[in-house]
Amino acid sequence: MIARPQFFWLSCCASITAEFSFGRDVTSTPGVLVGASIPSVSDSALAEVVAEIKSLDGKGRNSLKSRFARVFRDSIDEILDGRRTRRYRFSKVSPPEKSYLGTKVEILVRDEFGFSEGVDLDYLIAGHEVDAKFSSTGAWMIAPKNIGEICLVMRASEETAKFSVGVVRATPDLLRPAKNRDSKRVIHAEGQKEIVWLVKEAQYAENQLMELDRRDSKAVASVFALGSGQARINELFRLFPLTVMNGTTVQTVASQLDSSKRVREARDDLRDKGVVILGADEHYQLVAAALGLRPIAKGTWIGVPLAAKTPGRLAFEVDGIHYCVAGPGEARVKAPVILKGWRPSSVS
Repeated sequence: MIARPQFFWLSCCASITAEFSFGRDVTSTPGVLVGASIPSVSDSALAEVVAEIKSLDGKGRNSLKSRFARVFRDSIDEILDGRRTRRYRFSKVSPPEKSYLGTKVEILVRDEFGFSEGVDLDYLIAGHEVDAKFSSTGAWMIAPKNIGEICLVMRASEETAKFSVGVVRATPDLLRPAKNRDSKRVIHAEGQKEIVWLVKEAQYAENQLMELDRRDSKAVASVFALGSGQARINELFRLFPLTVMNGTTVQTVASQLDSSKRVREARDDLRDKGVVILGADEHYQLVAAALGLRPIAKGTWIGVPLAAKTPGRLAFEVDGIHYCVAGPGEARVKAPVILKGWRPSSVS
């Protein structure tokens, strides 16, 4: 049985207003920053590390949740390297690359939060050495030299697109016996209850091609079966209408340096098929608004199938012709060229 720490305030952390707890999510909402009460006086260093990290929590894009979410998405995308490999499934990554993912996460976390490098361990946080531990499953490997040290434990799963981040001191009583030649040990289930969770089961940006594959695996396969990057991009926007495509998806499908050029050329190629591709430029944003679509984020695009306007439907006008979003099975019309400076006109 693991002795549970007694919680009380430490004078060194008296300025902290939120509480945190070992291994206990005190909020009912998944993915919300977990609060804490200060650990026992015997581990004031752990309390100071947690307090320092929590002090970096902001709002919106600057929240711990959002910042860690970006780190995990960027790290995994760099390992997948879709532009060069066309990979989008993490299962296709080789064991050496999977091993390097932990190093990549460690580096991006340091850069994102401005942590200094430690002398013996990965980070120096609040004056204390902290080691970074990443696992896609939560089976963090603790080397003999790290036993007794403070660890920032992180896990992220491409299957669920969820992640958790916590802090724990890897004391021997929290670890399973070593079963391999390098004597690394894993935090057992009871030991994981001692982790101070900063973010628990939060969502990060899903791998879009995996989501599209689940939606229609045959369509995705037909996209990647084509020989040229241009043909693949054309097919992507044709087969997945009204789907906002992000930059990583476009790069992976195009598999070229100037993947955005392939999108620009797809606009011409798909006009006869009744598809207009909208981006983040102002004139495209205005068209999207006229059609009742959401604003388009920078670095993303959406293919919109077009039909001739009928009464009561949102539409936009180019050269006297009114266009609306085509429904499933509805006859499409040739898409117009939308020039910079386009402005909506009155549509009855």
